[in-house]
Amino acid sequence: MTEELRAPAEPAASTATDLEKVQAHFHTLIRSRAGDRIGDQASSLPELSKEDGSEEKPAWFPVDGMDGGFKYWWDAAASGLRLMSESWSRRVAGSGQLHEITAAGARLLGEGFV
Repeated sequence: MTEELRAPAEPAASTATDLEKVQAHFHTLIRSRAGDRIGDQASSLPELSKEDGSEEKPAWFPVDGMDGGFKYWWDAAASGLRLMSESWSRRVAGSGQLHEITAAGARLLGEGFV
């Protein structure tokens, strides 16, 4: 099953860098998965840099009230920028989802874990 998520408004679409596009799609994914639980954290969503997380040492964005959050890392084997993200809530069995996020959008790769 694949699911595509698009950011409602990318930063100046014609001039946005690939990193800015990936970040916009990642923020859209966080908002769609966390919903109202994101609350006050909406202003502190992760600012991505190319140095963020690796598969061995991923970055983590916890979401208050979710008992979970978003683990994310750059796919070093990808030819372009490809951010991988696993998200889940310990309150909801089987809520785990794996997404790949590129400049083109976010795509669901797997779900049902945790």
